[in-house]
Amino acid sequence: ALCIDACDDVMARIGEPRGLIDYLALSDEPRERAGEAPRRVWAHVLRPRTLLYTALWALVGIGLVFALFIRPAVEVTVAPVRNPTYVTLSDGSIRNTYDVRLLNKHGEDRPFRITVKGNEFLRVQLEGTPYETVDVPANETYLQKVYVIAPPDSGPAEAERTEFRFWVEDLTNGDRAYSDTIFNGAAN
Repeated sequence: ALCIDACDDVMARIGEPRGLIDYLALSDEPRERAGEAPRRVWAHVLRPRTLLYTALWALVGIGLVFALFIRPAVEVTVAPVRNPTYVTLSDGSIRNTYDVRLLNKHGEDRPFRITVKGNEFLRVQLEGTPYETVDVPANETYLQKVYVIAPPDSGPAEAERTEFRFWVEDLTNGDRAYSDTIFNGAAN
């Protein structure tokens, strides 16, 4: 580009036409040799291939924006603590421990309620609080240790494995998420 500018300055000083050195599309080279005028810039830009690429990238962009708006605002991941698989409490109840990761994608702190469904005997207890709710900071993942307890002589306490579901509810707007997992009982 500096060479083109310098050449144009020199040509202007000696009274000759500018453009001795210039940009040229490869497809315009035969036209210029034949003495024809090169195609206009827009004819090079607005080609079917360029329009197709622009349309494809626009569709990708629209798809990403759409995916951004349909993503869930609350996510939950449950990982059973495997060592030990279960604990027998002094009253004979069986307790399983789970690491529950709560992802709050909102811009403000939100209270979440953690409950279990799938078996009426199972009850939930959160570590560090007597309540079923926990406050999750804005735009963060929060790790909560959760205990699921089955009373003695109940189906889940005596069975080897009992399926159930963790439900997490955003108490501000009612959004819900769930994760299925297994309760390990004391079956021999």
